[in-house]
Amino acid sequence: MPSEGKPQPIDTAVITTPSDVPTSDLWLLADRWERHASRATGQDTSGAGTTDVVAALALGTVIRRVLDDQEQRLVFEGLRHGATWEQLAGALGTTDLAQVQATFMTWARELPDDEATEALRHAGDGKGK
Repeated sequence: MPSEGKPQPIDTAVITTPSDVPTSDLWLLADRWERHASRATGQDTSGAGTTDVVAALALGTVIRRVLDDQEQRLVFEGLRHGATWEQLAGALGTTDLAQVQATFMTWARELPDDEATEALRHAGDGKGK
């Protein structure tokens, strides 16, 4: 949605792949996704087409990536503050501790060296601290 009459990059971008999505706040991405998805699924009858389907899929992919990264950052913060893997898994709606740990470890290894070292240290503690 334009701000003060000025369109945001997300409002004017032609989106056909995730790489076409400009960096933006999550709520702006979700708003644009909703507009495309509503037209694509017939909830908005203003003339949906392939472009809406493709844009909704690309935006959904970007939104999912942002949420996945934020989720793992919150797991990291939980570990820093002493949360257990059981608590973190419960907050994620699962009891599969191995999967939660594996997902975190994969994410942590992609961090810059100093952050990765800290994340992996906390992960190994089992209780965070």
